[in-house]
Amino acid sequence: MSFRPFFLGDALLLQRLRKYSTPLQIERILLESVSPVRTALRSGLPWYRHSSFTYVLRQEENGLGREGLIQLRVRPHSHEADVTLLSPALDAPQGHPAIWQKLLTYSAQQIVRHKVGRLFSDLPDQPLPVNTFRQAGFTVLTRVTVWRIATRRPAPADPAAAALRPQKPGDAAELERLYCRITPRQVQQLEMGVAPAHPEDDDRVAPILSNPHQAPMSGYVLDDERGEGLAGCVQILWGRRGACIRLWVDANDPDTANARLLLQFALQRIREAPAARRAYIGVRAYESGLNALLADERFAPFTDRVLMVRNILQWQRQPLHQRMPALEAVHEAVPGSLTVPKATVSPPAELCPCPAPSVCSVDGEQSEELIGQR
Repeated sequence: MSFRPFFLGDALLLQRLRKYSTPLQIERILLESVSPVRTALRSGLPWYRHSSFTYVLRQEENGLGREGLIQLRVRPHSHEADVTLLSPALDAPQGHPAIWQKLLTYSAQQIVRHKVGRLFSDLPDQPLPVNTFRQAGFTVLTRVTVWRIATRRPAPADPAAAALRPQKPGDAAELERLYCRITPRQVQQLEMGVAPAHPEDDDRVAPILSNPHQAPMSGYVLDDERGEGLAGCVQILWGRRGACIRLWVDANDPDTANARLLLQFALQRIREAPAARRAYIGVRAYESGLNALLADERFAPFTDRVLMVRNILQWQRQPLHQRMPALEAVHEAVPGSLTVPKATVSPPAELCPCPAPSVCSVDGEQSEELIGQR
């Protein structure tokens, strides 16, 4: 069995397998056309060397699952990466779950050398690929339904949209609080990981503040009417093939006025852009309250996906064993008598018969000169 990073000699293999590959990371695919060959070739360039990786499997001794490849993409300014492609597909003539499991295991062992501690994957919501990733150590983060709408001519602007303003760097703290408020605790732990033992080592970034695809993004926030932070946020990722909407709002609030305002504002911006022909939005399983709103805006379900994550490295809290300084040895104590000595009273200096009263002992019967007789 032979695993190795991609090099130019594997170009023919890559060209042959690309026809049977399974591209992952649906949001990136909807934004732009991704070429596995171009991704593999440019990974050898110095400025792309640590952003994308391609690993190849070739084994001649086994007739089952003899060859395959996997591609990973490191998220900018983080210790996280995404599995972007696996080949051959599970339903391909030479496809088999064993190939995916071997590639996922090997790539996790290699990518950790580049200080990547977490792997994410976005794959079709089907039993076979999901179970294959589970056996490779991945955990389901959440399920997502992607909705799609064809853009039309711009509609009249909504006067209420004036309450929105562009997102700015100073909103980072409030945006993170908004994410924590609208996202279930379990999803937060899977998506952001466990906090490290030392706060200075915490480089986690909330998804609302990240742009893993490095696509052009426009963000707009809605201030709370009561002055308590932000009521919602909408972000638009722009691509050559379409635009993706990210809606950050309390989806389970019976009052959908904020969600409707944010969504309509995003559609207005997209319809004003000449190149955006389609708009997409992903609705997570715990955001089902948005489904009726999307249907009212003439969105239609497009595909179902599953977000999965694998922790390669995890922070663990362990007690720190500090060695105590060695104590100096204490000599063995000499056992003494248990007899309680009689109380002695020293006479006044003028009554002491000894020439040196400070060094004598008087008990009323005898005085002993300790210095010696003259």
